[in-house]
Formats: sequence, C-alpha cells, structure tokens
Amino acid sequence: MKPDETFIPLADLQAIEDICISIVNRDGEYICYSKGCEIIDGYQKTDVLGQTPSAVFSKSDRIGQSKSLIEETLNTGKTIKNYLNSYQTTHGKKITALCNTYPIFDAAAQLNYVICTYREVTDYLNMISVINKQQLELKEAKGLDLANGTQYTFSSIIGESPALQNAIYQSEVAAATLEPVLLCGETGTGKELFAQSIHNASTRSGHHFVAINCASIPDNLLESTLFGTVKGSFTGALNTRGLFEEAKGSTLFLDEINSMDIKLQAKLLRVLETGTFRKVGSTEEMCCDVRIISAINEDPFVLIKNNQLRSDLYYRLAVFTINIPPLRNRGGDIQVLATHFLNTMAPMLGKKITQLSPEAIHLFNQYAWPGNIRELRHILHQSICLSKNDDLVLNTKTLPDHLYHSPISPALALSNVSDASLKTALDAYERNLIHAMLVKNQFNVSKTAQQLEISRQSLHYKINKYQLLREDGQ
Repeated sequence: MKPDETFIPLADLQAIEDICISIVNRDGEYICYSKGCEIIDGYQKTDVLGQTPSAVFSKSDRIGQSKSLIEETLNTGKTIKNYLNSYQTTHGKKITALCNTYPIFDAAAQLNYVICTYREVTDYLNMISVINKQQLELKEAKGLDLANGTQYTFSSIIGESPALQNAIYQSEVAAATLEPVLLCGETGTGKELFAQSIHNASTRSGHHFVAINCASIPDNLLESTLFGTVKGSFTGALNTRGLFEEAKGSTLFLDEINSMDIKLQAKLLRVLETGTFRKVGSTEEMCCDVRIISAINEDPFVLIKNNQLRSDLYYRLAVFTINIPPLRNRGGDIQVLATHFLNTMAPMLGKKITQLSPEAIHLFNQYAWPGNIRELRHILHQSICLSKNDDLVLNTKTLPDHLYHSPISPALALSNVSDASLKTALDAYERNLIHAMLVKNQFNVSKTAQQLEISRQSLHYKINKYQLLREDGQ
C-alpha cells in the first residue's frame, strides 16, 4: 500500500485466521499467523507469535537471496507479488509456496506492518511437471516436422524487441513474393528459422523445403550436390538429382553462401540469370523453377571487398536483404527466450525449474552472447541438467564460469572497454559513431557516407544492421 493510504487496524488483521496470512510488525516480529499457515508450515500459532522469520525459518533456502520475502519487504518497503518461494522450517519440513508480501504504512508514511499471503503449490507443480513432460513426449512421438519437412513458422519466432519485429515484418513482406532473399546475421541468430518461416508463408509452402549449408560440403562435391551428375562424367559418377532439381517448384535455402568457391558462385549467378542449369558432365539445359533464400554471417560488403562474395551475385541474391539482430541487441528478449527454453526443456529433463533468479537474469543481460540464441539454449540445457530435482529457480551456481568474464554487452562496452572483447567494443563504437553522424547530417545518407569514407551501400547495410532509425521511425 502507498504511504498515504489508510492502514488496516491491527485488531482487524489479527482476526484473519481462516486463510494463509502472516503479519509482522516494524520490528520484524510475528503478530498474526493464520490457521492456513499452521497447516502448511506445521507450526502452532503460539510457537510463532513474537518470533522473527529468520528464527522460524532458520534453514530458509530461498534461491538467489539469503533474506526471507518478509524481511526483504521490511527493508525495502516494496511489494513482492507471485514469487515462487522454496523454504524449510526449523523442524525440517520443505515447502514450496506462491507468495506475496505487502508493506502497510501509517498516516505518517512510516512502515508499520508487512502482510504475507501464500499458498502451497508443491503438489500442483509436480502435477504440471508430469503433464508437461507427457505433452512434450507426445509431440515428439508424433513428430515435430510439418508435412513439407520444416519445423518453423513466423509464430515460432519468440521476442518482442523492435529490431526483431522489424526483421519479421520484412520477412513477411518478402514471403508474399517469389524474389530471392538474403538473410544477414551472426551465427546462432536463427537464420534457418526465418528461412523456413518465409517458405511456409509463401505460395510454395505446399512443396518440400530444401536446405544446404555450403560450408559443410567440400568445394569439389558442392557443385554436383547442387546440380546433380550424369553417369560417366567422372570416375564413379552416376545419374543423380541435384538440389536444384529436388527443389523444383519450391524453396532452396543456401546457408553460409560466402563459403562457396568463387568459380561456383559464377555458375550459380548464371542459373539465377537464365533460369536454367546443367548437371555435371551434361550438355542439356534444365529448367530451374526454384526460389532462392540465402544466408551469410558477415557484412556482405566486407565479403565482397575480400573476394569471398561476388558483387554481381550479391545483388542478384539480395532483392530482399533482411538483417536478423544478434541477441545482445534484443533487450528483454533474452529473458523471454530463456523462460521459453526452461519451460520446454526442464520437463523433458525431469526438472521443475520454471524461472530464472534475479542474479541469473542480471548476468544474462550483461553478457554479449557471441553464440546468440544457440549459445543461450545450450547453456540453459547444461544448467538445467546440473540443477537439483527439487530446484524451482535456475540460479547462477549452475551457470558456466565464462559468463562472468567475457564478453560484455555493447551497451556497456564503451563504459568498460577494458573488459570487452575487441569485436564487441568496435561494434558498439561503430554503431554510436554512425548514429551520431546521421543525426548530425539529419539522416542524409550520401553526406554521412562521404564523411565516414564508406560507400552508400555499406552505410545502408549498417543502418539496417544496427536499426538506426530516426525518432519519427523513417
């Protein structure tokens, strides 16, 4: 309650004994302990009144903090709502309860009492854990894949940050066309998730989605994998169908396309220009009816400059260029994603964990996540496995040590550069410099590019990468 609100008379508070309510005075001593509390905690009211929470629950095991919720509200004057609390009484009874604490102030804004309401949820959590595990096992038994060989749609993308929502919007627009799409994003940001979502929102969703990671296949095999072979074209060669033939009328996803040999990139360019291709060892032209979605994990203009990506191929592939933001630039999405992974993985691993401790959340928000969503998921999987079966909250004790040391998020990179990785610090500096120059030049791209001594195309890419929009959104 706010300090200027009327406080509840003590006599009325003591009369509440038929529900789970306990009350302490400003000295931290219990003055009310309802019948519900006696049932849950196993104490008699006469054993508790006049005692402090630390005396009654001296073996309290609240994860992440040493003080009880009541004592925390006494010290801070702040309300705590719907906190899943695990604690233990002095006689060894372990309890899991959903708790709320409310400070009561007098007319002079002095804290007089703290009310704590709670209910035991141990059996409920056990039941939910079993149900969730059974539901996930049932889904796994039925198979997660859609009929076209994909797993993801736009509804599978989790997060509400403006940068992510902008990428989703651009992808939805691209899905309504059959133009090539280039997905730009760091490793682990979910480029294939976006590629599958675009396919499933397109008119070709009824056809099988075909994907290949260009970095996973040797250069001398990648050409035959893409275009197929004819018997006798080389020693041991057979008549085979390539991915362009397999993906006819559908979508072909080329991940890490910058790993493709420059000579093979020229052949791919010809396919895009002519709409035909030849199998390895064949002179026959075959029609190519394939929608191309490709992905890279570096700045395309740097790749072009380093002769890792043909500029003419880039402009063919990048009819739609969609920048998928790294996790460190997605703000509150880190906690949202972590909670999602906890709720999906913990039941399958036989654990009851449903939330992160405040310390874990703070640590996650400090970390720069170079491995992005993939790294977050792997860390949570390990931490859940290391947690105890009765843990309800994921705390920092099970998190890997490297989260404490490197690298920090770009938001802190400039204020503490000595502790940041070079890439993190440079990214943060580049973003701030470009934004400052754009503001100075009233978002005149040509003038800003000239002053920064980079091309307009490269500046446009960086503006999209760092989501550097004007205050009016333009």
